[in-house]
Amino acid sequence: MYSRSITTFAGGVGGYSARDRALAAGLRIEHLLQAQPNAEPSSELRSQGVAILLGGQLAFYLREADVDSLAGETLEQRAQDAVRALELVRSDRSTLHDSRSMASAAAIVVGASLALALGLKLLWRLRRWVLRRLRHWMQPAVRLAGVVAGHRVRLLVRWLYRSLALALCHAWLSVVLYQIPYTWAWSGELNTALLAFVQRSLWAVLEALPNLLIALTIALAARYASRFIHYLFGRIERGELVLALFDRDTATTTRRLLSFAVWVFALAMAYPYLPGAQTEAFKGLSVMIGLMVSLGASSLVGQFASGLILIYSRALKVGEYVQIGGVEGTVAHIGLFSTKIHTNLREEINIPNSGLVGQNVKNYSRLVSGGGVITSVAVSIGYDTPWRQVEAMLLQAAAQTPGVRAEPAPKVYQTALADWYVEYQLRVAVDEPWRKSSILHLLHGQVQDVFNEYGVQIMSSHYIADPEQEKLVPPARRAPPPA
Repeated sequence: MYSRSITTFAGGVGGYSARDRALAAGLRIEHLLQAQPNAEPSSELRSQGVAILLGGQLAFYLREADVDSLAGETLEQRAQDAVRALELVRSDRSTLHDSRSMASAAAIVVGASLALALGLKLLWRLRRWVLRRLRHWMQPAVRLAGVVAGHRVRLLVRWLYRSLALALCHAWLSVVLYQIPYTWAWSGELNTALLAFVQRSLWAVLEALPNLLIALTIALAARYASRFIHYLFGRIERGELVLALFDRDTATTTRRLLSFAVWVFALAMAYPYLPGAQTEAFKGLSVMIGLMVSLGASSLVGQFASGLILIYSRALKVGEYVQIGGVEGTVAHIGLFSTKIHTNLREEINIPNSGLVGQNVKNYSRLVSGGGVITSVAVSIGYDTPWRQVEAMLLQAAAQTPGVRAEPAPKVYQTALADWYVEYQLRVAVDEPWRKSSILHLLHGQVQDVFNEYGVQIMSSHYIADPEQEKLVPPARRAPPPA
C-alpha cells in the first residue's frame, strides 16, 4: 500500500490462496484507516498465529507457513516488521490527507527543481571556463607536443561535468520522490539501488585488482620484449650488427613476426586474468571471433605463407629490376601479402604473393655485378649476304651504341637456317637493366644505320622473292624531316 510492502503471504488458509489473503488484508487495512486515521498498529499472539492489529482491530494473521525458516526468519520477527511497515503506511496516509504537509512537499519539490536548474547552469559555465583556460594555458611552443595530453584533459573535464550533472539529477529525483507519499518507497529503493551498485562495483574492482596486476605485468613484459626485438633487428637492418642466423634483407620481416608472436603469447597468458574472461558471454564472443577469423582468413593465410616463402627464399629484393609474367619494373615493396612493382611507365602494380610464387620471375639485377645483363637483337638476312659480313656489321652496331658493355664482349650467333634467310642474334651486356628498353632502342637504330651503310637488306619473315630494286635507305635520306 502507498508503494510499500507490509508483509508477504506464502501459503493459503482454509481454501483461500495467498493472493486472496493479501487482497482481503489490503481491504481491511484501508477500511480500518478510514475509520481510525490515527490507529496504532500492534501484534498479538493467538492460537491461529500472530494477529496484526490496527487500533485494536484485526488486520490480518501471520502464520508459520508464511515464514521462510531456511532464511533464518521467525514468526515474531515477521510480525515486528509488519507492525513497522503498517506504522509507515499510516504516516503516509495522514500526510497525504494533510493539506499543509502536501503544500510543504510541493514547495520543497519546486525549490529542488530550481536548485537543479541553477546547479546545472553553474556546472555548464564552469565547464566552459575550464575549457577556455585549458586552451589559453597551452602555449604555441608546446601545443604540438601537448596536443594529445590536452585532448585527454578536455575529455576528462567533460566526463567530470557529466558525472556531476548526473549526481545532481539523482539527488533531485531522490528529494522529489521522497516528498510524495506514494513514491516514498521509490526514493529509498533508488538510493539503495545506487549504493548497492557502487558497492558491487567497488567489490568487483577490488576482487579483480590482483588479476589486473598480473595481466598488466604480462603486458609490460611483452612491451619491453617487443622493444628489445625492435632495437636488435633495427641494428641488423642498418648494418650495425651481424648475426649468423639473420641478414639485412629479412630483418624487417623477422622483427615483425617475432613482435607479433610476443604479443599473441602475452594475450594467451593474460586472457584468464582479464575481468569476465570466465563468463559465458565472454567465451561466446571469443568463439564467434575465432569462427569469423577461421572462415574469412583462408585466402589470407595463403597470401601470408606465400609472402614468407618469397621473403625468406630471397627471390626478390627491393630495388631490383625484374620481370614477372608480363610485368617488368623495379621492386618497390615486398610485403607479407603482396609485392609492389614500379614500371618504366610510372605505374605501380600490386601483385598478390600467392600468384607471384606460382610464376617465373626474371631477375635482371641479381647478376649485374658479374658482367651485366644479357639482352639480344634478332635480324634475318638473305643467303646472298656473307655471314661474316653480317657478324661484323652487328658487332660494329653494338660498339657504336651507348650503354652496351665492352666486357663481356658482344657476340653474334646464327640461330636458324630458314627457307629464305638466315636468322642472326646479337647478344650484348648492359649495366643498367632498368634502361634496357632505351638501350635496345639505340641499338636497333645503329643496326639499321650500319646495314644501310653497307647496302645489306634486313629480310622480313614473309620474304617470297628478291625485289627488282633493293630496299635500302641511301645516306642522303637517312634523316629526312622531321628527324
